[in-house]
Amino acid sequence: MNLSYFKTFVSVVEKKSFSQAAKDLNLTQPAVSFQIQALEKTYQETFINRIGPKIKLTEAGKIFLAHAKKILEAEQRLKDELNKLEGKVTGTLTIGASNIPGEYILPRLLGRFKQLHPQLKVELEVSDTSEIVEKLNQHLLDIGFIGSIPEKSNLKIEKFYTDELVLIFPPTHHFAQAKKIALKDILKEPFIIREEGSGTRKNFEKGLKEKGKSLKDLNIVMELGSTQATISAVQAGLGISVISKLALSNLGKVLKSSRISDLNLKRDLYLAYNEKEALSYSQKEFIRFALKERV
Repeated sequence: MNLSYFKTFVSVVEKKSFSQAAKDLNLTQPAVSFQIQALEKTYQETFINRIGPKIKLTEAGKIFLAHAKKILEAEQRLKDELNKLEGKVTGTLTIGASNIPGEYILPRLLGRFKQLHPQLKVELEVSDTSEIVEKLNQHLLDIGFIGSIPEKSNLKIEKFYTDELVLIFPPTHHFAQAKKIALKDILKEPFIIREEGSGTRKNFEKGLKEKGKSLKDLNIVMELGSTQATISAVQAGLGISVISKLALSNLGKVLKSSRISDLNLKRDLYLAYNEKEALSYSQKEFIRFALKERV
């Protein structure tokens, strides 16, 4: 039996969808259905019951899933040992990153790693921290770079980079003339906040909480889903905001920035992966490289 059929079966179960599994595996949906049917025919069992758009594993399917995962893990270990023997970093590395590391750190880091290992294929997904954590927990990503530590998670978390949030405002704003900006100075200003789930928002809320304040004490006029959208809104004069210091490059002429003098907005960015999942040689090598070469 072709081992790719086992991979297809596991993907259908994890995605809970034939169509999503087909999309992720670059197959047609009929091809996915054919492979599942071929497995069931080979073992003379029904593994999956379709109930409308939902799928449900039979008891035989649950047993098959456990063994299919072990077989695929054994195959991966075999490949890893052979690759390690020859010093090869190959295959596909699926990485998720929150907005700041995904846009301002990972492109350079991955570029350097790819130069060393051109046979490796890298897929990078940029989303907010909470979604990256969720996909790591679901084993849909190999490695994640996130902006805050999740409250409940079995992930291995490694400190990766120390960042800082800074206040941004247009050059025409009255803050541009201020020598120092304190928390009390921004409370009544129109304020643009990042979306819930964002590491930037969580860390800003943490800084406010240390001063006995919350987002309710601010004059929030807008909630946006990315750093670039926030920058554009501030440029348009819609309010002030906080963004990562990493995002300030090339903004000197269109925006001004300042620390908030009495607010601690330093924050750590983290590398995360699932400890319970057997890491491939390529994944281990990238983690080692990332922690060594952290910018």
